[in-house]
Amino acid sequence: MTSKFLFAALTAGLLLGAAPGAMAADAPKPPKITSAVLKNLSAAQTANNKKDYPTALAALEEAKKVSDRTPYDDYMINRFAMGVHVGMGDMTAADVDAEAAADVDPALVPDADKIQVYLPALKLAVYAKHYDKAMKYSKLYMATTPPPTGADLALATQALYLGGDYAGATAIAQKGIDAATAAGQKPVRSDLDIVMASQVKQKDEVGAEKTLEMLVATYNEPDDWNQIMGVALTTKGMRDIDYVYMGRLMLVNGGKISATDASLVGSVANKSALYGDAEAMQKVGGPAPDAREAADKKSIPAQIAAEAKQGGEYAVKTAEALYGYGMYPEAEAAARLAQAKGGAKDPTEAPMVIGMAQAAQGKFADAATTFAGITAPNPASARVVRLWGYYVKTKANPATAAAK
Repeated sequence: MTSKFLFAALTAGLLLGAAPGAMAADAPKPPKITSAVLKNLSAAQTANNKKDYPTALAALEEAKKVSDRTPYDDYMINRFAMGVHVGMGDMTAADVDAEAAADVDPALVPDADKIQVYLPALKLAVYAKHYDKAMKYSKLYMATTPPPTGADLALATQALYLGGDYAGATAIAQKGIDAATAAGQKPVRSDLDIVMASQVKQKDEVGAEKTLEMLVATYNEPDDWNQIMGVALTTKGMRDIDYVYMGRLMLVNGGKISATDASLVGSVANKSALYGDAEAMQKVGGPAPDAREAADKKSIPAQIAAEAKQGGEYAVKTAEALYGYGMYPEAEAAARLAQAKGGAKDPTEAPMVIGMAQAAQGKFADAATTFAGITAPNPASARVVRLWGYYVKTKANPATAAAK
């Protein structure tokens, strides 16, 4: 499994003073800057405002030469240097400055400055792939007032993950998922990505697969579908008919089907005398249909005519064959007849064919209701039913699915 992360852009908004924090009336005043240092910082700020970066850097070098400067002076020099380097577009140098400023004793950083210090340091450390530092700044940033929200919180959470604090990243991301779910809203994609990626790192395969299903159901992205369908085909407990159902879903969903998967599904279809499904898999790399396909196709009218005199098992197998040959209304009718007659060995087979045939005819809302009423015989089969359910719900509500 893979995951994809979007990082916040680094812009001139990182410049010193671009986002001043609120200062309480009773907040302690920050330490004073040494006079000689302040003079050079003022000159650097003036030059920086004019985008005269060489002059600004020269002034900062002069500030560093002041012999009696304090740790607070160095902290301020680094903050100014970061702003100049960001303006120049030199993010590597800006990162050095930002980390130097953020690495001072937190007690030295005034409360009103903390967001301006730790957020740029976090962004630049991620940019530089200094993930241990990014994790440190993330924790310092999340302790600020007000705490981060939105994209900044997402970045801070990602930094925890990248730094190896999977439990911490998961806790924050899961909180966001739970809040969105409780409010009837879509969880943020990055929260789901963080949870799943952390589960993968911690070898929690069951949890990761569950989260991947949530991604599929929520965002309907092709890459997620390809992953979950591949996972489903390797799940312990899959019955032969489940492989056929997954092959049908892969085809209608337009996902990538590997030659290995096509061979697996096609072979099972041939073994199950579902030659139409085998033929469909042959087109994407599977084996050729069994030689008996031609005779089977020719006998379809006779099979349909015989349904009335046969039991439910005969009718449902005819329905499966009809679906494979693309005769969807006839497949639905045969499956409904099988339900009415009763006696089928697998009570879920007729409703599965009905749901798939409804989907093939564009009756997605009806199909969603059909799949929701199926109780599968085991967890692997249940996943196949759920995936078909996700697919038809997405098709029934495309506008909702497209809202990211």
